[in-house]
Amino acid sequence: MVRDEEGFDYPRVNESRCRDCGRCIEVCPVIDAPNASGHGRRPAAYASWHRDEQVRAASSSGGAFSALAEQVLDRGGIVFGAAFSQDFMGVQHVAAKTRDDLARLRGSKYVQSSTVDAFAQACTELANGRQVLFSGTPCQIAGLRKLVGARNGQLLTCDLVCHGVPSPGVFADYMVEQCQRHQAPTTEYNFRDKAHGWNFPRVRQVFDNGREYGRWDWGDAFTHGFLLNTLLRPSCYTCRFTGFPRVADITLGDYWGVGTRYPQYNDNRGTSLVLANTNAGDGLLQACATRLFSAECDLDHAASHNSYLTKPAAVPRARAVFFDAYRSGESFKVAARSYIRATALLRRACTRIVRRLVWSILGTDLRELFHGLRTRRR
Repeated sequence: MVRDEEGFDYPRVNESRCRDCGRCIEVCPVIDAPNASGHGRRPAAYASWHRDEQVRAASSSGGAFSALAEQVLDRGGIVFGAAFSQDFMGVQHVAAKTRDDLARLRGSKYVQSSTVDAFAQACTELANGRQVLFSGTPCQIAGLRKLVGARNGQLLTCDLVCHGVPSPGVFADYMVEQCQRHQAPTTEYNFRDKAHGWNFPRVRQVFDNGREYGRWDWGDAFTHGFLLNTLLRPSCYTCRFTGFPRVADITLGDYWGVGTRYPQYNDNRGTSLVLANTNAGDGLLQACATRLFSAECDLDHAASHNSYLTKPAAVPRARAVFFDAYRSGESFKVAARSYIRATALLRRACTRIVRRLVWSILGTDLRELFHGLRTRRR
């Protein structure tokens, strides 16, 4: 894998070792997408959360992934998911063999992860007859399915409602600048801290010297760039793995907008959107009933509030400006000025303050009435 000028990793063939076997072409999910004929049914959609409130609080949304993973671990299986590196400068897929290992896999990581070692390990575990649950972006799941080959009954897959993957090189440079600014290495990083509730996420970073950095999501330069689609891999703008049928057995995401139709499922502690795309996915979900609350919901309603479930991100005009500056050697802080607008940030800050006041002061019924009126006005 070779990193380009935008900080993305791409495969490069070592011509001196290549035997022209064609295997890399065979397993490429873009050249030849995996067969999704078994995924052709309309998914069942659920509003879900982990019944253990501590697990739910430690998760970005409702903690549905943890419930699925616990079920597989209890069966003697192994779980793969995205985790920060030890220095928090990057993200890679790692294996969880115990419940304690799951802590690293919880929470959103808005960075493209490396799956090279995890793919190899997952194939080995499957060959040994062990059940594997692999969670990743839709394109990563498509790649794994192509690598494994014919549908393996021991492989369970879980993809995400994916916004797109930001550059790992840009993220590393951003983290270096953060550590320099706070004069210490990072000991904790959370893209979606829920100290103020699920509806009001913030970025939280803790440093070795005791300092703490906290910003609401649009107030952090890197997360702001991600939310604007500015930092994404070029292929994300033409992603062919959005929409239906899904490539994985189960799809997970935040159930944004759940309160506009199902106010009883919006308590500001996190609600997952779970789609059971296959019989295997439905079976795993049903097996988690004692640890995962799930209420069936309308798929069309969920999709209307989660646009990246059905279509890829659009290319923003700021992308070319940002990466032109980044490729020329500018620091992340300087390059990020291409998409940061003070008026937009002020408007979002005011909106957030009003929303928090409404949430804090009004009762649940009035809050949901407010959401309903706003939705109808749109």
